[in-house]
Amino acid sequence: MATKKTNWLLIILGIVVFVVIVGIACVVGFGYYMYRQMGISTTTSGNLEQEFADIRAPFQGQVPYVEISIDEDKTPVVHHELEKPNRTSLTRLRMAIYDERQHRIVRLQIPFWLVRLSGNKPINLESSSGFDPGVRLTITAEDLERHGPGLVLDTTGRRGEKVLIWAE
Repeated sequence: MATKKTNWLLIILGIVVFVVIVGIACVVGFGYYMYRQMGISTTTSGNLEQEFADIRAPFQGQVPYVEISIDEDKTPVVHHELEKPNRTSLTRLRMAIYDERQHRIVRLQIPFWLVRLSGNKPINLESSSGFDPGVRLTITAEDLERHGPGLVLDTTGRRGEKVLIWAE
């Protein structure tokens, strides 16, 4: 009778260990998939203005969807008049951020499906990138889809950092 009880305990223990290993493999696999979806590159460029001018070139004459002033007394302006009645399917949100303290440009590509995961919550720009405009935006992923592809934000932060965000 004791051997039957021991066999059942070993079977249950084996199942638990298997489930834990599969769970860890799923978490690691999902982490790797997310890492491959996001493109992050860093460059230290001597010609910052030229690099940002090259990035801005396709958006020549376009008004950014969001305008943030570094003046303390101004609130951000969201150009809702640029929104279309129907939502446009976006594929990614791209960013170029110049960090004045480290003299480097960080480029990010975030798949838009990842932005949609936030639901309809406002997007927060205060992040680990060091860019802190001192305001919380009230735009959502749905607002960006109604705006469609194009320039979302082109601003300079309080510490001299430059931020350019566009949707594709």
